[in-house]
Amino acid sequence: MRGFPWIENTRSRDAAVSTLRSGSAAAAEDGSAAESVGAFLAVCAIGALAGLAGAHLRLHLGLPGHKAVLVMAPVIAARFVFRSAAGATGGMLAAALASLAIHGEVIAASTHLPFAVVAGVVLDAAIGFAQRRRLAARWAIGLAGLAGLAGNLVLLAERLLTPLFQSHEFLGISGLQARLFSYALFGLLAGLVGASLGEVIRRRRAGASRPA
Repeated sequence: MRGFPWIENTRSRDAAVSTLRSGSAAAAEDGSAAESVGAFLAVCAIGALAGLAGAHLRLHLGLPGHKAVLVMAPVIAARFVFRSAAGATGGMLAAALASLAIHGEVIAASTHLPFAVVAGVVLDAAIGFAQRRRLAARWAIGLAGLAGLAGNLVLLAERLLTPLFQSHEFLGISGLQARLFSYALFGLLAGLVGASLGEVIRRRRAGASRPA
């Protein structure tokens, strides 16, 4: 009979510990979910700002695909910093929506938005692969450059479907080849610039968060 109270106390203590652990795990999951949502929204916000900048700024380069540097590079940088799994997809979609809203091109949304989403998926896949594999910075930046190239070619595919397709000349190349080369070049540049900027910001944030 003496052991019964002791057994009951032990069981009560174990139950309390188990409850505390489950509560802590649930709180950690809630915090992680909130952090993931916050990271996604942050990339979307930067994408929307990039879309507005791309709609207003004119670089007057006369080269097709150059707006990838204005729009895609900030999204890639934000994707590197906030590490949201679907951040680039949301960022590219937000950029497209902001740009279309400025221009009032409601009808064009049905054709443009799917291509923006596909471009974002390409970026997320490449950057996510680099982060999961913990690739060295130079390899991650190079992979992001190739993803930017591929993503900008996806946007070119949408341009080719429009009836207002115009021929360009670039470095002595004309027609479709000129467009392909120009879109590929600026997509690669956007990926390299965005990833490099994202890596610098990420490292500075990591350094600032370390205790002195």
